[in-house]
Amino acid sequence: MAVTLKVKYSRSEIVSGLQSYDLKAEVTEASGVSDKIFVMQRGVDPYPSEIGVSDVFVCLADPVDLEEIPADSPNLGEEMPYFRVDTITLRFRSMDILEEVKTLLNADIVALVNALNIADTLDVTEEIDYA
Repeated sequence: MAVTLKVKYSRSEIVSGLQSYDLKAEVTEASGVSDKIFVMQRGVDPYPSEIGVSDVFVCLADPVDLEEIPADSPNLGEEMPYFRVDTITLRFRSMDILEEVKTLLNADIVALVNALNIADTLDVTEEIDYA
């Protein structure tokens, strides 16, 4: 089964003089793979929120991350501060940086889908006889 993902991007309106611009990326459809492809880390924000928990986007998951990093919340009992989510919101100082990061996210998502599709096709077979 081919792996496919659909991601919806929403961004701030371009208005002169804004001090920051937000980009929201949300996986809206996933086939053959989890929709939780964004890796977050709990507790690294130097400015924690009012509720005392801070979650920071780290990277897009790779195929190994999808297997090893839990979805939705970290497993702090095993000292794993990382977890995966289906939606991130990032804030940037300029629209140019926002567009650059969006382009990089797109490239990483394409690479993830390609890697997962290639992993599904085991073309190289080796048979070893141990005596």
